[in-house]
Amino acid sequence: MLVFTAVILLGLWFAQIVLFGNFHYWNIKNRMTENAYRLAIDIGDESFEEKIERAAEDGEACIVIYRIEGDIATVVYDYEESPACIVHHLDSAIVSEISEHASEDGGLLQIRLSELLREMGGEEQKPPETDRLLTALVVTEGSEKYMLFLDAAIFPVESTVSTLRYQLIYISIGLLLIATLLSAILSMYISAPIEHITEKSKRLPKGEYKKEKHLRSYREIEELSDTLAHAADEISKVDRLQKELIANISHDLRTPLTMIIGYGEVMRDIEGENTPENVQVIIDEAKRLSGLVNDLLEISRIQGGDVERRDEIFDFSALMRETVERYRRLKENSGFVFEDSIEDGITVKADKSKLLQVVYNLINNAVNYSESSLKVQLRLYKDGDKMHLDVIDFGVGIPPEDIENIWQRYYKVDKVHRRSNLGSGLGLSIVREILELHGARYGVQSTLGKGSTFWFELPLYDAASDRLLLD
Repeated sequence: MLVFTAVILLGLWFAQIVLFGNFHYWNIKNRMTENAYRLAIDIGDESFEEKIERAAEDGEACIVIYRIEGDIATVVYDYEESPACIVHHLDSAIVSEISEHASEDGGLLQIRLSELLREMGGEEQKPPETDRLLTALVVTEGSEKYMLFLDAAIFPVESTVSTLRYQLIYISIGLLLIATLLSAILSMYISAPIEHITEKSKRLPKGEYKKEKHLRSYREIEELSDTLAHAADEISKVDRLQKELIANISHDLRTPLTMIIGYGEVMRDIEGENTPENVQVIIDEAKRLSGLVNDLLEISRIQGGDVERRDEIFDFSALMRETVERYRRLKENSGFVFEDSIEDGITVKADKSKLLQVVYNLINNAVNYSESSLKVQLRLYKDGDKMHLDVIDFGVGIPPEDIENIWQRYYKVDKVHRRSNLGSGLGLSIVREILELHGARYGVQSTLGKGSTFWFELPLYDAASDRLLLD
């Protein structure tokens, strides 16, 4: 702010002090030239004398018009605005000489009085106290030749510049003081919020995500502060989920490992314990570990962008019937009931293996959280140009505050790790990544204590036109 003010003041000083005389002289020359040409057009009009008077008053100039006849110059019009004018005291020889110079210069000649006096009287001629500008214009009207003179004062520039200099000194001092005050205020208003935001951002790597009151400043700083607050809130959620992830993985890895080690030591140390049942326990726990590791690898590959879609056209209705029948056989001894309502002729173009993985994870999730109801419903139907799948359980449901988080990696609504619940906590995260890879819409509706409905939609494929109906 101070530098900007100083630059402006320097420019003002240069324009008003150094260039003022040039600007002033240039302005008078232009004004006299315009008046001379304007009068030249109107020579001979009945109201010409009134126009001369107005031009003289407008330019604060004396005006004389001579008729040139050879070396003789006769005054035709004469208007004296100031007694200091010299144009009234020019003899015929000088008028004729100026007329010749003007003709050589294209009809217009402008010269300072000081220069004219030097030409008339030589270098010893004393310069006038007040310099004047003489404008001479040659005008031809029919066979008549006229010489139009305008004589205007060039006011003493030195006195004006001196006045301006003193004025600018006070203006400069005042402006610099104001600029200093404004600079201090603006620097506090601008830099203080930025320093505050910088300090907050430095605390984030230390794990300090405390929310602070809304920062009042100009719009961009407020938006930056809100963005940082939102980022801190999101980082705090990720940090919390990361801690839960470590705790959950530690538990789910430790439990099967403990059982494998325990049963292995029993079989080694106690004679007769090397039974098929104990070996099966070790195999089951090893499979559980393998499944958990595979889920972790799958979600890492998907989120790392290493997975590509291998789309194919297939009958999704037939795939769902096969899947439901497979679960019926798998759970027939557990008392589970699988009810299905599957509409025929639903064809899609998608990655079949990944979509099947989505269906498996949703059904497994419904089975794991169905509790004592032991019932799962599946509904597949056409909804306009889309297919819609619902996977419904009648179990514990999801608290409203947890619904937004269930798609997060390793998030479990049930924080108690039960051996009956074989979920890895990664299933819904895998579902989300695969569905987003396909550009599908998905969601969940849940009522606590009554169950949940997980759903997703994909565009139908029209075999007749060989295109997706949403294209």
